[in-house]
Amino acid sequence: MLKSTGLVTAALLAAVQGAYAQDLTLAEQPPLDSETATLLDLIVVKSATRTETPISEATVSVSVVTEDQVRRQSNVNTNIGQILARTVPGFGQSTENLTEYGQTLRGRNFLTLIDGVPQTNNLNNNYRALNSIGSSAIQQIEVVRGATAAYGFGAPGGLVNIITRQPEDGEFNAELSLGVKMSPANVNDSFSYLTEAGASGAKDGFFYLANGSWEDTGSSFTADGERRPPDSFGTQGGTDDIMAYNVLGKLGYEHENHRFQISGNKYRYWQDSDWAGVVSGGSRMNNTSATPSRGDLNTRTPGIDNLTVNGTYANDDLLGGTFELQGYYNKNTTTFTRTEFLGFQYNQYETESRKIGGRATFDTPFPADRFPVNLVWGLDVLNDQTKVNPIDGPVDTPTYDLTGVAPFAQLRADLFDDRAILTAGVRYEHLSVDIDDYVNELSTRVKGGTLTFTEPLFNISGSFDLDETFTLFGGFSQGFQLGDLGRYLYNANFTDVSQLSDDGQKTDSYELGIRATGAVWDASVTGFYNKSDNGVTYDANLDIVLAPEQIWGVEVAANYEVTDQVAVGGTLTWLDGEYDTDGDGKYDSDLGSDRIAPLKLTGYVEYAPRDWAQFRVQGLYSGYRKPNSAQFTGLEAIDPYFVMDAFADFTIGERSKLSLGVENLLNTDYVPVLQQSYSVEAYGYDDYYYVKAPGTTLSAKYTVKF
Repeated sequence: MLKSTGLVTAALLAAVQGAYAQDLTLAEQPPLDSETATLLDLIVVKSATRTETPISEATVSVSVVTEDQVRRQSNVNTNIGQILARTVPGFGQSTENLTEYGQTLRGRNFLTLIDGVPQTNNLNNNYRALNSIGSSAIQQIEVVRGATAAYGFGAPGGLVNIITRQPEDGEFNAELSLGVKMSPANVNDSFSYLTEAGASGAKDGFFYLANGSWEDTGSSFTADGERRPPDSFGTQGGTDDIMAYNVLGKLGYEHENHRFQISGNKYRYWQDSDWAGVVSGGSRMNNTSATPSRGDLNTRTPGIDNLTVNGTYANDDLLGGTFELQGYYNKNTTTFTRTEFLGFQYNQYETESRKIGGRATFDTPFPADRFPVNLVWGLDVLNDQTKVNPIDGPVDTPTYDLTGVAPFAQLRADLFDDRAILTAGVRYEHLSVDIDDYVNELSTRVKGGTLTFTEPLFNISGSFDLDETFTLFGGFSQGFQLGDLGRYLYNANFTDVSQLSDDGQKTDSYELGIRATGAVWDASVTGFYNKSDNGVTYDANLDIVLAPEQIWGVEVAANYEVTDQVAVGGTLTWLDGEYDTDGDGKYDSDLGSDRIAPLKLTGYVEYAPRDWAQFRVQGLYSGYRKPNSAQFTGLEAIDPYFVMDAFADFTIGERSKLSLGVENLLNTDYVPVLQQSYSVEAYGYDDYYYVKAPGTTLSAKYTVKF
């Protein structure tokens, strides 16, 4: 993947993709004009089509968060979910927590990949995939918005492909960063530090990269100065009082048409807090945040241990086109928090997943004078073994062993003197899941067996240049996932897995939009609609419900370069959704707020008075939502809030940079959307779940290159 090309490219992303990836670095590029606009073709994405495609030629909604954006946003918060919430339209508001549960993409779950290697656990989702890598190891993040089968095996809302850092030119390049972070409310207990180091180079066709980071965080505090629980949402994992490290290594060789590379990434996080006791005291009525007590309810230290190994071979001249072969291995162990509330203790457990897979992708051109056509085709294979290990309770879920095979073919045609692009394709997924005998939560002995799923998944999309300014785009695509299979087996009332009524979730997704690009501005409007006959929801008692559902919404993005030193921009995301509660063919209840986030508005102002100084202020507004819903997460209204962040970057000499940041600049007192949705007063859940977000947090980071 290519590196960030700075201001012009980043500013144009929204226009050409109907997407928005924030961060304009005004000092790095000249003003937009007809010549610099060609920089658009230098931004290459791979997630939408499986082959490297200039972003200006993609026919589906894609957002790219560039390396510079990741660096700057992570100066105030290294949480990937929070970075995406502030930069990508269609992405739900951040949970202010380690989990991505409740943070959806166009109202649905999404598939997370690292360099094309799946991280999401589709058999028993632990909702940790976004935070299975350190932010310092990331080159860019590609987000395909809308159901997609490009990489298959579970992407009903879209996919997030995290591209790791690439070696720089030259025999030896090194970088060292030291950072600190703290809350003014309690500097000593909140003090956190971060160390990042890396080296890379290339010579005589060989290339290498080594990158590492170490993070030690303190506690966080609300705008009122109250200590927040280390895990601020149930057992889903927190970002306070943790230690974490990430190590990324790459080694490769390139000669003529051949390129070999092997890489490995190890991420480990653990939370050993003095404040892991009972959480209580939250109240919606009194607007008081739940707070932790001293102690440790955990039998085992909560954390994540994630290893990804990836090998690729590419040939630029095979059968008249290109060929790429990928083989990968992923091992993830997630240990959840043990918790107690309303007088009940929940047992602690961990999930363990091991994935082995491979992909073969051919890109074969069929030259034609009038209609140039390309065919991308190949095969995906995956084996995923997942089990749940109870730590202080009985085993009540089985061991799963999934094998998936999926041939695919995608056709692309350039029409009408390259004014139009049409793509269409099909992917045939065959999945088999072997399930052992087990005893479920209801103490029912369940006979195991093999579940088989076969799904053809189709897509068609296109774009048409109305003139030099406006482009119309749209399409239809399908995605498939197994639904919440683990939860369904956990407490469903049957004695043989052959009785399982879960047919998986097939999602049909439609979108239509228009984008426009001027000399110093861009804008886009995209409307989307998706539906599934077997959507996964939860009723008022938090029991799983499989029901037809539909979701629709609008995404808007705009950027404007006011002067050579000033740029402004923003996004709007609005969506709604409903489901059929009784199977009568009528959608009669709103989806809960863990699926459908309120209106989200983001905006920014960039100012670069000198080539060595850059300033940015950004804001996020989350609106009001009161669903008419029978779901647990739809019983309460969601109150609005507005938060602002500020950044400053100062170049010191030729090799050093000082970065300053303020998160929650106005010290806004608010509760994130997910925590609000679970704080149901009638059930007393606000005593535990009503946890306010962090107040003002200060950060500083110094980077030097060698």
